Amino acid sequence: MQIVFLTPHFAPHFEGGTETVARAQARELAARGHRVRILSGTDRPHAGEDVVVETVDGLEVRFLPRTPGEVYDLALERPRLEELLSRQIAGADIAHVHHWSTLHGALVRRLGRQVPVVLSLHDLFVTCPRFFRAPVAPVRACPEGEDAALCARCVSSDAPGHTLDQLARGVAARTQAFREELQAARARVVPSAAHGDRLAHLMGLSGNEFTVIPHGLSQGLGRAPVRRWGGEGPLRVLFLGNRARLKGVLDLVRALALLPPAERSRVELLFLGEEVEEGLDRELVRAGQGLRMEFAGPYTLGELPERLERAGGAHLLAFPSRAYESYGLVVDEGQALGLPVWVSDRGAPQERVGGAGWIGPVAAPAAWCATFHKILASPGELEAQRQALPERSRGAADAAQDLEDLYAQALDSSP
Repeated sequence: MQIVFLTPHFAPHFEGGTETVARAQARELAARGHRVRILSGTDRPHAGEDVVVETVDGLEVRFLPRTPGEVYDLALERPRLEELLSRQIAGADIAHVHHWSTLHGALVRRLGRQVPVVLSLHDLFVTCPRFFRAPVAPVRACPEGEDAALCARCVSSDAPGHTLDQLARGVAARTQAFREELQAARARVVPSAAHGDRLAHLMGLSGNEFTVIPHGLSQGLGRAPVRRWGGEGPLRVLFLGNRARLKGVLDLVRALALLPPAERSRVELLFLGEEVEEGLDRELVRAGQGLRMEFAGPYTLGELPERLERAGGAHLLAFPSRAYESYGLVVDEGQALGLPVWVSDRGAPQERVGGAGWIGPVAAPAAWCATFHKILASPGELEAQRQALPERSRGAADAAQDLEDLYAQALDSSP
């Protein structure tokens, strides 16, 4: 099968979460014998070549730089790129669109005239020009339904020279265009049921219009040495990933700070990842009221077990995110490391915890404190959670097999 992935960026130009997932899936599909190539947008300037070809992981990657006039706006109408993409996709059996932002806003509808298109929805971009429904002043909260006027106020600071009425019309047209993009896809993939349900709610669609294919780990991850905790020594709690208030890191520190001093002294908090809000680490230290903390720096996935062991290991991973996570890779990482995982009851992470952890209320430090108190008094409960961990973690190879099956169905349903 000849498969073309369309991505917003790709290594080595840039690699975020969407690109990491797409790269891993493409690599595994190629390992299964398919011919896979990548068409990618890029933020590198157009330097006279419409297509720049590189090789990554043995995959051919064709970067399509934008010209100065092909800006990011509500419409994403880029006729030159539209025609270029149409030519570049020639010969493909399946086109798998992973995003529109650096390419063209009508990718699915245009390419669907030539080839069956599978669409992956990694974030909330179809409902928000800012990708993640994280509003900026003067807007305090995103609407749960359509409110083009409110969205116009949110994006107005990035659109000088446009009236609110113009922006509201643009937002409404954008929403309708993306609704048509979803309808034009032969299959629509989401990484979790929670993400599919949220998209369906926000777009006025049916939740059964989405196929759930969890990402899994992008590469194998060996388990760190098992650290059972029977109450002797400190309970070591790991927070993994970028530190931001939206990820619940301050809620976690406040929960532990609510413990009585004698119990608080029995806990250590380990951070692996980066501070992404300036001054947050200082605030965490203040809020901890003497809680022992270690900031062990950023990590890559491949080195994670070694980095964790070098930092002294951990007994559980806590991820009380306030965000509507579309997937939450840290759950897979924690389980692969052999750690029970505690998450909030918002978004996708709760779907994969089962008995191998705990699901607590979002933004509720007192409830989390009560559960830490319970574990400190009854360490056997944490060991029971550890014993419930899955024997193996899902990986990109599993996702590739699921995609292969979905592609076959898409081809069988072709007119």
